[in-house]
Amino acid sequence: MKNLVISLFLSVSLLACSQSKVNDQEVTAPAAYGDIAKDFIGLVLTQPDEAQKLLHEDFRFRYMNTIPTSLMGELVIEDAYDKSTYFTDFLAVVGALLPDGIVLTPIKTISDGNHVAVVMEGRAEGKNGRYDNKYVFTYEFKEGKIFLLDEYNSDILVATRLYDNKLISQTSTSAE
Repeated sequence: MKNLVISLFLSVSLLACSQSKVNDQEVTAPAAYGDIAKDFIGLVLTQPDEAQKLLHEDFRFRYMNTIPTSLMGELVIEDAYDKSTYFTDFLAVVGALLPDGIVLTPIKTISDGNHVAVVMEGRAEGKNGRYDNKYVFTYEFKEGKIFLLDEYNSDILVATRLYDNKLISQTSTSAE
């Protein structure tokens, strides 16, 4: 009986430690940030209403790609989005570029206080062929919510498989 009481006390204590209040709202403690970050992108794709609940009111998403917008045609991925435009504008472009969807699998999560990095592998079919990209999503948490999310991936795969860009070799000609 004594072990049961101690076990229940520890369980309740751990739960209490993972939640706190900021401005009268329940927020998650940093110990849980790695799991939240790992699951967030999956929620965005399958349960966007639930994903929105994890975002700070001043949330920003930054797409860290270096493809010039002039090479993206009509489906432009902007450099940054806020809490609203991430779900309306960014996901609309992604949906148009990957109409059959994408499967993202978390490979590794690295967590340090309010900062988390999640390495993922993506599998999808782009309009110009197989689109199996590698991703790193970096998160910054503030007040228990996702405050900043940066997405890194292969510019070459995005440019060639999702847009109509071709790689060309430039040969140098030098006078000898």
